[in-house]
Amino acid sequence: MRRLALAALGLALVGTLQAEPQRPVSRLGIAGIVTDPALGELSGLAVSRLAPDRFWGINDGGNGNRLVLIDGRGRVLREFVVTGAENVDWEDLASFAWRGQNWLLVADTGDNSGNREQVSLWLLPEPDPDGKASQTGTARQLRFTYPDEPHDVEAMTVDAEAGLIYMVSKRTVPPILFQLPLDGFDAEEALVAERVATLDRIPQPTPAEIKRDGSLSRFRSQTTALELDCTGLNFLVLTYDAIYRYSRSKDQGWAQALLEQEPTRSSISLLPQAEALALDQGCQHVYVGSEKAPVPLLRFRYRPAQPVQLAPAEH
Repeated sequence: MRRLALAALGLALVGTLQAEPQRPVSRLGIAGIVTDPALGELSGLAVSRLAPDRFWGINDGGNGNRLVLIDGRGRVLREFVVTGAENVDWEDLASFAWRGQNWLLVADTGDNSGNREQVSLWLLPEPDPDGKASQTGTARQLRFTYPDEPHDVEAMTVDAEAGLIYMVSKRTVPPILFQLPLDGFDAEEALVAERVATLDRIPQPTPAEIKRDGSLSRFRSQTTALELDCTGLNFLVLTYDAIYRYSRSKDQGWAQALLEQEPTRSSISLLPQAEALALDQGCQHVYVGSEKAPVPLLRFRYRPAQPVQLAPAEH
């Protein structure tokens, strides 16, 4: 009887652990300090696919069409002019492999006032981090609108395998996930982004919390960056105070997954305005950056989405 009871307990523990997925990140560390004014308004971060321990960064509106190369400690190494692109309000950056080439995608989608009838994405070949050029290849523009009204969007990522660009609105409650076709850069006219689903499970601050923590706390749940991990099955969503992971199975679309699944959450700290997030090569670590340099560049250990499983007790 005792062995049967232990076996039952072991199976119960397995069930409990399977029902409680891993938090997205752990082992907070400070990778370095971003001090260079070249990244004083860091709004997007993406890993380089051409060099180890290198990341690309962008600044938001008013800072020119510049692409900044940094190392894993946040030190600025080089700057490039993005040929053919305009920075109205750059807010996120993605790197990916597509059609046999490495690319960067810049989201010129910031819209604090909600009055931009059209916004843009800029596609460019990833520059050689060690090359001699000071300019990138010519960027291609995808102009688009939203199906309902203008949105402020600071979170964007690419699923190159599916051929889709994903974006999450910032100021709407709940945030809205939109998508566009990656091959839309061949279109002559502006496209209309497709609404996929809402991110209903990001908690908003209560009136009591705003009163206790100050008026700025009302913005803490706004989304500022989006990343797809190496499996293609997990979205990492950055807000001002946390990282959320939304997961889907291989036979699920994101609309169904966001409706049915609760995200996991890891709190972040130490940053005045967390706006940039990137996974490194191999998705071993998550880097989080902020505006208002000098500021820490945070590094977390990325935790797999699958639950921990224990072997059942012997009997």
